Amino acid sequence: MADGSLLVKTKNEAQTDKLLKANFLVVPAETLVGLQNLLVHLRDGSAENAHLYQYRLWDAKRVKVETGRRTGRHQMAKHLADTLMNASARHIPRGARADPKPWALDPELSAAVAERREARAALRRSPTEENREVWKLKKRNAAAAEETARKKSIRKFASEELNKPTSLGRVTKVLRKMEGAAQTFAPGQAVNGDRGREAVGDRSKAEAFVSTYAAVSKHVRRKKWDKLTKAELKRLRRAPCTCQNQRTDACQPFSAAELDAQLRKLKPKKAPGPDGVCAEHLQHLGPRARDGLLQLINKSWALAEIPADWRRAVIIPIPKAGKDPKEVSSYRPIALTSCVAKLAERMVAARLTHLCDLHRLIPPEQVGFRRGRAAEDNLARLVQSVQDGWNKPKARGRPVDGVTADKFVLVAYDFARAYDTIDHKMLYAKLLRHLPYCMARWIFRLLRDRRACVEVNGVRSRERPFRAGLPQGSVLAPTLYTIWAADLIADLRRAPRTDIFMYADDTATLSAGATIQAALAAAQHSADLLAKWATRNKMTIASQKTQIMVLSQWSRDAKDATILMSGTPVQATPTVKLLGVTLDRLLHFGDHCANLKRKARPRINQLRKLTGHSWGLREHHLRAVANGYIRGAIEYAAAAWLPAASRSHLELVDRELRAAARAVTGCPLSTPTHALMAEAGLPTAEMRSATLAARMLARASALPAEDPLRELAEATVPCRLRNVTGWRDQGRRTLGTLGVAASSVEPMVAVPLPPWTSREGISISCAVPPECVRSAGEHARRAAAEALLSDLPGAERATWVWSDGSADGGTARGGGGALIALPTGTEHTVRAPAGSLCSSTRAELVALRAALEELAKPDTSPDPDRYPTTIICLDSRAALQTVDAGPAAQASQLGADIWRLLLQLASSGRRLHLQWVPAHCGLPGNERADALAREAAELDQAGAPLDVRSITRAAARSARRSWQESWPDGWYRSIFTDQTLPAPVRLDSREAAVDVHQLRAGHWSMSAQYLHRIGRRPTAACPGCADAGCPAARCLVCEEEADTPQHVPAETLVGLQNLLVHLRDVSAENAHVYQYRLWDAKRVKVETAQNRGVSPNGAAGYRDRLRRATNGHPLSAEEVQKVVSRVNQLSS
Repeated sequence: MADGSLLVKTKNEAQTDKLLKANFLVVPAETLVGLQNLLVHLRDGSAENAHLYQYRLWDAKRVKVETGRRTGRHQMAKHLADTLMNASARHIPRGARADPKPWALDPELSAAVAERREARAALRRSPTEENREVWKLKKRNAAAAEETARKKSIRKFASEELNKPTSLGRVTKVLRKMEGAAQTFAPGQAVNGDRGREAVGDRSKAEAFVSTYAAVSKHVRRKKWDKLTKAELKRLRRAPCTCQNQRTDACQPFSAAELDAQLRKLKPKKAPGPDGVCAEHLQHLGPRARDGLLQLINKSWALAEIPADWRRAVIIPIPKAGKDPKEVSSYRPIALTSCVAKLAERMVAARLTHLCDLHRLIPPEQVGFRRGRAAEDNLARLVQSVQDGWNKPKARGRPVDGVTADKFVLVAYDFARAYDTIDHKMLYAKLLRHLPYCMARWIFRLLRDRRACVEVNGVRSRERPFRAGLPQGSVLAPTLYTIWAADLIADLRRAPRTDIFMYADDTATLSAGATIQAALAAAQHSADLLAKWATRNKMTIASQKTQIMVLSQWSRDAKDATILMSGTPVQATPTVKLLGVTLDRLLHFGDHCANLKRKARPRINQLRKLTGHSWGLREHHLRAVANGYIRGAIEYAAAAWLPAASRSHLELVDRELRAAARAVTGCPLSTPTHALMAEAGLPTAEMRSATLAARMLARASALPAEDPLRELAEATVPCRLRNVTGWRDQGRRTLGTLGVAASSVEPMVAVPLPPWTSREGISISCAVPPECVRSAGEHARRAAAEALLSDLPGAERATWVWSDGSADGGTARGGGGALIALPTGTEHTVRAPAGSLCSSTRAELVALRAALEELAKPDTSPDPDRYPTTIICLDSRAALQTVDAGPAAQASQLGADIWRLLLQLASSGRRLHLQWVPAHCGLPGNERADALAREAAELDQAGAPLDVRSITRAAARSARRSWQESWPDGWYRSIFTDQTLPAPVRLDSREAAVDVHQLRAGHWSMSAQYLHRIGRRPTAACPGCADAGCPAARCLVCEEEADTPQHVPAETLVGLQNLLVHLRDVSAENAHVYQYRLWDAKRVKVETAQNRGVSPNGAAGYRDRLRRATNGHPLSAEEVQKVVSRVNQLSS
């Protein structure tokens, strides 16, 4: 280059010389085609890894090789996307656009609109006062008709469309939209753009947004730290990769099993990226197309070259609720990226997560985006730590730090644009310290030279480069941030008596001291450490958003509490919102419960709009929505705060739960609380408090020994303050009633098996012939199963293993048994206890593990050279599907043990096949394994570990029994015993279901006594009273007794959910009416008398005879259908 000589000349040498003289470093990638211009740098690489430098232009051979190699990856990715989109255009229907107003074609509305138009035309022809009044009348009629049609359409939509079994997710989506989702851009809505100029057009709005977002994600230069980072990168890049460039372990190519596992995790029904490829395209690829996709990802992985389309994004600004729509900051940017890139990121993220767990790169104080952890963990640790400090002995003289009762200062920090300002080279250096060079380089290349545009109402802006930060919507971004902030936790640990709480970028510290001055000093120390870390890592702390709060039993401690955050004073506030939970000084959570009330009430109101007394959603959908959409919002992180909240504040939560229960059941406001909640299937706040506390204690006990949450769960602190209780004490009481010790909880999987683990030699199948269905009969099922097993490869010389599990009621005293039949004719039997609390699926897995452990013994296992095949038969599809999820996907220690044993056996040359077989169809091996499992269930269960899920379910059952025992004596308790709760009413008629709930709860809205009591059925003698002996409260049929729930046979209510009264001494078609039609006294009296063969006046007291005639027996399904048909005939 010194003499300016070039072996490669372009067609336009003058332009080439101009580029060189101007010292251009980047030429657009489009100029690559045909090498018509000198390619200096493709945009899919970073500056230091540019494909061609100017000093390489003299090497014609290198130019040709490097440009050709790099375009291959880009062209492959583009060819894949183009092929998928072309196939979609040919074979996927476009569909039809939904009618925004489905009620517009209502005949009555159409007629009203036509009359309004005619009146309007008449007014224009003759503008008289009479015509004007006619037009106003017709206009009001049309508006009323439209409102009526709209209501009718919504009711039809809720009763028919949303009631389909597959529409449950649609119900939640409709409710979220109705709740008040932010509107999209309105036409003409201006946005404040650059330098205060207003942007009105869609293109100018898009440019305003993209310039703002790109300005945030710009590279910030700090000479001192950049120099240190550059030196560290130079040193780290000289070191060889841990795979020694052999591409082994985490650096090896991805397997088809890894691709399939991550394809299953792609979220469907999500918007595609710039290439138009969505998740459904990838999930429905055929075998050859999947091989091509895997080849593309592996080539990108091997060369650390990222196709340009993978680093492109389209940003959609979504308005935030309650924000000024004119401000750019009032919109939440949603980035749409390539689904192929997301798939590749998922595959890399699985390996990255494994390495983080293996090398403990992420401290236990960080719980964000980690397997088995949640924000609830940090909140629970914070609340329990404060309560333990308060419960220490009260100071009798001078307070002693760490000995006497503590006072606390909580500081919640806020990083300004935490994800958008991360320096790529600094992150690269942190990755190289702990990760293989191959993986760190691929991740670094993925982050570099990212470009995005903004789309507003279908109009896109120009693309802008994003030179810093983690890409929004990236699968890798959360894990990368936890690695980025890991050294922050190490720095904060130097602060005395300070606990750290991190959930991704949400950071908080809790400083303790015997006096408030000592606690404030420790808080100031931690704030200074965090400020130094932020400066060193080019991050900014938003001092105006940083919050502090004093946690003390003395209100005077909270006065004038202040710390300095980067030189800015921050004053203490009465409350702090941390991870979605509002904390107060005394941890009574009154403000949080009030916020939950404001959050839940609109959701309940929207649910009411989809159901009524005689129309709307069926009970299955109503219960699911009430438990997930409403109760789920209330119970967010509830294990941390619910046990500590005072009873008066819990009443706020219970009120909203009762309102949701009334929406589900249709019961009136006067319904007793216990009957209302039981009918709706909703637990009370007190029930959930005990259950969630037990779950939190069990989860904490399953964590590694060095985890601070486990240390807190195992601590024993005397309770000095009677009203200060938390999840640990309540959890211990609940586990004590179950006879379970926290030490018996099965530990969680600390380090799962690597995702690249090969499954060679192991096959799993849940497929069976259609003749094996349960309705086919025992003999047919057995014959089909035996034929299937005999056709398996190597079945004639195989080792056969039959395993089965047993659990009492599917919940307790579990055991697993297995029969091992060797090809030599020898048999071995295995029995293993599964735990005092155990599900049937877990018992099956315990049996499988016990069988594999027996097979792994040298004296049990046959020679793999002579008998290489082992066939393992299970009759639990759920257990087999758990194992089939793969070695890296096992969430329990039991599943991980099973896979370690399978891999150990396969490594010795065995071929293992796991096959599902139908249960209880007479297969001899399966029947013997079932008997062994029942024997194992009777073994001593003391040493068997218990899983968290079984403990949680047992705690829920215990809380339900305690709640039922607290019911007052009366009508409802006489119907349902302490061991029974009402099942959902499965009726197509919403009106009938509401009547069932009201009758069972004892407050039927058509009962004469109830209507009279609430003043809805007054008489001249009595306007309304609660006296059951009042004549106005008598039954409309017999006119002898008060029309109370006790007047209806309790046996009929329990046995027949549709409440049919049936005379056993007459034929089914002579049954008279539904009980909920008792309002028609004349029809009931006449038809009953005729069916009994007596005069109408002799019908008095018929219910007593019905009680004796039915003997409490429910009707069969056939009898019910006959009665329904007969009643419909009578009604018509």
